[in-house]
Amino acid sequence: MTDRSSQSTLSILAAQGVPVANKTVQLVKLAVLAVSVAAAIPTAQNLYYSYKNGVPFNQVEHRLSQAALWEKNFDCKIEYRALSTATAGKVEVGSCSKTGDISIKVSGAKGQTNYEWIAFDQLPKPEVQSAGFFLDFLVSQAIAEELIKPESASAAAPIRLAEVSAEMMCQAKKKDVVVRIVKENGKCVRETVSLFKGSVEKREDVPCDKACPIPN
Repeated sequence: MTDRSSQSTLSILAAQGVPVANKTVQLVKLAVLAVSVAAAIPTAQNLYYSYKNGVPFNQVEHRLSQAALWEKNFDCKIEYRALSTATAGKVEVGSCSKTGDISIKVSGAKGQTNYEWIAFDQLPKPEVQSAGFFLDFLVSQAIAEELIKPESASAAAPIRLAEVSAEMMCQAKKKDVVVRIVKENGKCVRETVSLFKGSVEKREDVPCDKACPIPN
């Protein structure tokens, strides 16, 4: 009698435990699903940015950080200095006096122009921190060759930092682009730069006395 009673009690407890176990399994499944969805969101966003802007998927994170640096340094009026190199194309560098971030302008031999930012806080820090120090840091053959990527690299040559070659007069943000007026050799140029890609999509001469401020 006792054995039957014990078996009956166990059966009841087991039967009651089935719904509890099922609920636990369901909760675990929901938790796993939630984690999977959360993990997939950044990937989906990167796929969207890649498709929308025509940028390789593996470059999206870098381009997003570059767009953030554009926003961070938007109020800076930067003076660019040309690097004298033996390679094709032209490299100009400047820094934002407020943040210390470095802006690099690369003009290829075929007319294409791109901007690239280097954040001050990502650079090695000397005892005396200054943007000027990092201009010297950037003037190296390795960086110039990496940015220009000529079809046939010539023999290594010393790189010299020239006088001011270009000055950013004013700029304005319009949707996904930055429109900036750059003064070069006494003439002004209106550049339309993709905020996400950093590439100059359009470039045209404008009169210096009427170029700024940029109309909305």
